[in-house]
Amino acid sequence: MGLLLLILYNLLAPLIAALYFVFFLFSPRRGLLKNFLAELKERLAVNLPVFAERPLWFHAASVGEVRALKALLPLVRERCPSKPVLITTSTSSGKAEALKLTPAAVLLPLDFYPLMRRFISGIRPELILIAETELWPNLLYAAGKEKVKVLLINARISAGTLGFYRLFPPLARLMFSGIVKISAQSRGDFERYGLLPGVKDKLILTGNIKYDLASPAPEGRAEIEAFFESSGWKGKKIFCAGSTHPEEEDLLLDAFLKIKAACPDARLIIAPRHPETAASTAARIRNKGLIAPLWSRRGHARPDPDGVLVDETGRLADIYSFADVVFVGGTLDDTGGHNVLEPSAFSRPVLFGPNVKNTREGAEALISKNGGFMIRTSEELADKAISLLKDPSALSEAGAASKAALASLQGATNKTLSIIEIYL
Repeated sequence: MGLLLLILYNLLAPLIAALYFVFFLFSPRRGLLKNFLAELKERLAVNLPVFAERPLWFHAASVGEVRALKALLPLVRERCPSKPVLITTSTSSGKAEALKLTPAAVLLPLDFYPLMRRFISGIRPELILIAETELWPNLLYAAGKEKVKVLLINARISAGTLGFYRLFPPLARLMFSGIVKISAQSRGDFERYGLLPGVKDKLILTGNIKYDLASPAPEGRAEIEAFFESSGWKGKKIFCAGSTHPEEEDLLLDAFLKIKAACPDARLIIAPRHPETAASTAARIRNKGLIAPLWSRRGHARPDPDGVLVDETGRLADIYSFADVVFVGGTLDDTGGHNVLEPSAFSRPVLFGPNVKNTREGAEALISKNGGFMIRTSEELADKAISLLKDPSALSEAGAASKAALASLQGATNKTLSIIEIYL
């Protein structure tokens, strides 16, 4: 029955691909079709990377999943210095991030069995390691046919995805039959995976390797220090809103207006999750009567602006180190939250909204240690930030508790490495 479902899925795959092409063809967004056509050879597994030895193949869906590999890959290379590392991603932005970690980074082919079989037989991976969530039926089935072991690392699974797999148990059993180990990133993920057929004996709880990434990074600090010097921000109180989404930015800006009224020396750093939305964020800032130049044009800004709008990637960790209080976005809309523990590496109190389904473990650790605080409205956000900014002792205590919450969840990278070594 599982094989029949897979055959049906493959019959539908070309139709889905054709619909994507039609969408890109008629999309009003310029450049989408051009990007799609530029990616087509990789999507169709036409040009395969060539390796002198069988590579270790990591698949990471997009930017966040790729970044989670940063702590793990150097350790893997130490153990296996001669082994090439291939990273595949599902997005072009993910591929750009992967190229920072390895020269062998390509887009994953479309999940159509002939393409996946060609890709796997062509690159001959020694091991396939899938990070976090993205499981493609044909990839897993073709890996089994080629007798390539598959590991799920830093694995997570939502209640919705679990419900889908439980609707089609034969397909789930077929997909997971070739997976030799699943290292779950949280207790909730461990329990949800355990409800799938034939999976319980393959499960291990390792924790989230993203928490091992959260450590002070010096690169980029000099530029931020220079901006603080030139803008007259030295000694100011910095409220940082990181990884924000458009749906929550008006609430954040309203909160900052209240913060600034109570603390006139407060300044805002806002960093949208997707820098391409910076133009709409800038419009919202202007509508609130605030002045916040783009980070990319900071040299042209007037002295002592109300804030700065970060329109570049790779800046957030360093910016957190300059903040006094941090709000982590994706938690006041439907996104489900981003890594709420990233500011904790710098002993910063963390504020976040109630939607933390993607980062629940971190949020719970912060709340339990009083290093992080869940807020539900613009007023709650402003009031909590003001209370911390006006009380240096409370600010320091919350920052230390935030760092302790992070420390309590670290260590997953070495646990994951020990599992990988078994199958090399």
